[in-house]
Amino acid sequence: MRAIVYMAVLLMLAGCGYRSVGSGEVKALQSSVKTISIGIVKNRTFRPTVQPALRDALIRRLVADGRIKVVEEGADAILEGAIEGFGEEPLAFGSADTAKRLRIVISFSFALKNRSDDKVLLRDGVTGVAYYFTGTGLAETRTAEDEATLRAVTDLAEQVVSRLIDGV
Repeated sequence: MRAIVYMAVLLMLAGCGYRSVGSGEVKALQSSVKTISIGIVKNRTFRPTVQPALRDALIRRLVADGRIKVVEEGADAILEGAIEGFGEEPLAFGSADTAKRLRIVISFSFALKNRSDDKVLLRDGVTGVAYYFTGTGLAETRTAEDEATLRAVTDLAEQVVSRLIDGV
C-alpha cells in the first residue's frame, strides 16, 4: 500500500509537462522584448522559393504562438538570418539504382538583435528535415519534392521559434 501512495505522489509531482501553445513566459529572451520583426533573410542556395517560404513560416509560427507580437516596424528585436544550405540525400533505391525515398535538409543560421542598440541577443543555427518518395513521373516527383521542401521549411520555423521563445 505504501508503494502505491509513493507512486501516486511521484506521478503528481512529475506532472505530464503539457502546456498549451502560446502560454507561459518567454524564457529565452529579455523581458523587454515584446515585439519582433523579420529582417533580411539571405538565401545562399540555388532554391529561390525557400527564402519567401521560410519568412512566411516564421511569421505564421510566431503569430500562432502569440507570446511575442510580430510587427513590420518599430519592433523591440529583429530576426535576421541566412539559408546556408539545401541538400537532398537518397535513402532508398529502386530496382534500377534510382532513388525512391529522399531526405531534404535545409540549414539556417540566424541572429536576433535588439533594435535599440544592435546588440545580438541570440545567435544560433538550425536544420529542417523532411522526407519524400519519388513518383512514377517527373511531375509527380517534383510535386513531392516541393511539398517536402515546405515541410522542411516549417520544421525550420518551429525550431527557430522554439529557440527564441523557450530556449530549446
